[in-house]
Amino acid sequence: MPVKKFFGAMILLAMLALPLNVSAEKIDRVDRNYNFRGIRDVIVLDVTVSPGYNYGGAIVLGNLQDKFIQNSGKLRCNVITEAQARRDLSYQLGMDLNRMSYEQARHVIINNAYRIADAWVLATVDDWTNRSYMEPARTVWEQRKETRRYHDAWGNRREETHYVQVPVTYPPRRVDVSTIQMSLQLFDARSGQAIFSRRDTRDREDYQAQVGMFGRITNSFFEDIGNRIR
Repeated sequence: MPVKKFFGAMILLAMLALPLNVSAEKIDRVDRNYNFRGIRDVIVLDVTVSPGYNYGGAIVLGNLQDKFIQNSGKLRCNVITEAQARRDLSYQLGMDLNRMSYEQARHVIINNAYRIADAWVLATVDDWTNRSYMEPARTVWEQRKETRRYHDAWGNRREETHYVQVPVTYPPRRVDVSTIQMSLQLFDARSGQAIFSRRDTRDREDYQAQVGMFGRITNSFFEDIGNRIR
């Protein structure tokens, strides 16, 4: 392989090996006087996305909802989906919630959540954006392994390894940044008061990485609540 192509390939591999920069910020508000251990049944309402964000449409939203319900298993109690709550309350109240608009049916569920559960969860995606910028060329010192093979005075093959610092120049590159922010809340079913609230904001140097960050955000939320319940 020509020398120029060799070093070009080495630089490309080094760039691919660079760690992705990630930032995360969680802000919580907890009702310290609430008895979380008394929670046995929780309604997990469908995830909503604030208007105006290009998150990928109905298919992506459906996948997010599936991941949301899957992660709700960390609550370590009985989870009731919004569809199940709509069916159960239709029977108890003697009305067909499926004939109502989405907003009307959810309003009825929230106001009557105490009939079938101890608490309910509301989650909203407040930000789902992608941006990019150009990172200028840069030179950094990196450690390289060098191995020397030789034969000693008795004809035995030997190997000697040492490490050296060498300058490596990376060309300009485009950096994609994915951002997601979510509001997640747990409400007491009888009082309607928020007993656990979280705003979770995450950035990742990657292209459209929000789905993965969504999974980590919701998993962390349900796991933290589950630790309070058990």
